[in-house]
Amino acid sequence: MSDGLTTLAYLHGAPQVNAQFRATNNDFQVVEQLDVEDEGAGEHQWLWVAKSGANTTFVARQLAEFAGVDERQVSYAGLKDRHAETWQWFSVQLPGQQLLAWHDLKHPEFRVERALLRSKKLKLGYHQGNAFRLRLRDVNDVAALHQRWQQIIEQGVPNYFGEQRFGHDGQNLTKARAWLTGELSRKQVKRWSRQQQGLLLSSVRSALFNQIVSARIAAQRLQPEVDDFLLLQGTRSFFRVEALDDALAQRFASGDVQLSAPLAGSWREPWQDHLSPFEYEQLQQEAELLAGLQRQRVDLARRALLLLPQDTAWHEVDATTVELSFRLPRGSFATSVLRELIQPLTK
Repeated sequence: MSDGLTTLAYLHGAPQVNAQFRATNNDFQVVEQLDVEDEGAGEHQWLWVAKSGANTTFVARQLAEFAGVDERQVSYAGLKDRHAETWQWFSVQLPGQQLLAWHDLKHPEFRVERALLRSKKLKLGYHQGNAFRLRLRDVNDVAALHQRWQQIIEQGVPNYFGEQRFGHDGQNLTKARAWLTGELSRKQVKRWSRQQQGLLLSSVRSALFNQIVSARIAAQRLQPEVDDFLLLQGTRSFFRVEALDDALAQRFASGDVQLSAPLAGSWREPWQDHLSPFEYEQLQQEAELLAGLQRQRVDLARRALLLLPQDTAWHEVDATTVELSFRLPRGSFATSVLRELIQPLTK
């Protein structure tokens, strides 16, 4: 099992177009999609923050320091890339306090653009998704890039977890494997916070998911099969395919239901009630990790096999520069879209 994306299967074959990406942070813009109303009162101060060159956890620490509270009092809906320009919400729990003068917080890598009061804190995964604007430079074949972009709009890309999920040089996955296979003592593991442990468990589940998706794409099994589990569009609900018929084919063609792959965890026997034979076979290749997840009582869940960008736009800035705009649901990665689109040039 690899932490990288280089060995995973492509849906449309390896891209042939070369382009430079993220020459500057401005080339990768991310805007969190979350509608927030100012309640005018409450113990949670919600902050709309623009950042560039800083990761989400770093900004959270700076907000906590400015407010004079523990970092645990700062919440956010999701992690955003460091090497990008991003906009996202944070909330800081400050009972009985008036709205702080957040405009006085000056930092070269971020700024608070809006502040308001609400009664509840911001929770992880609370946002609907993210809107992206990507600028590709030094494109060697704009016409071929546009053709590939249209193919992605119509058919999607593998819904792979991005490499950032696995930490720098895959360190999260390395630590998680050592933990779940018993190489680390309980004393060593206890030093990690609950959040750290959650990140490590997530890295393992993400890598296993990527491996199953890649194997299915490589086998060209991209239509519903008996014993598959299909997700209902826009929900976490799924059901097992007991028979193939015209009604199911129409629902799949319309996007009402989607192919899914498991986020590994524990289940009640028999396994056939939760996994297809293909998925079970794939997971048995990492039986030791799977047993570790089950010991940690991580519940099995499901995620869409493919990812379809929404609200797409194409703009040719000049003869070799293109801007792409699109929206993705929460938990999906723009880098997975980019991977199917170009072969990146080194700076």
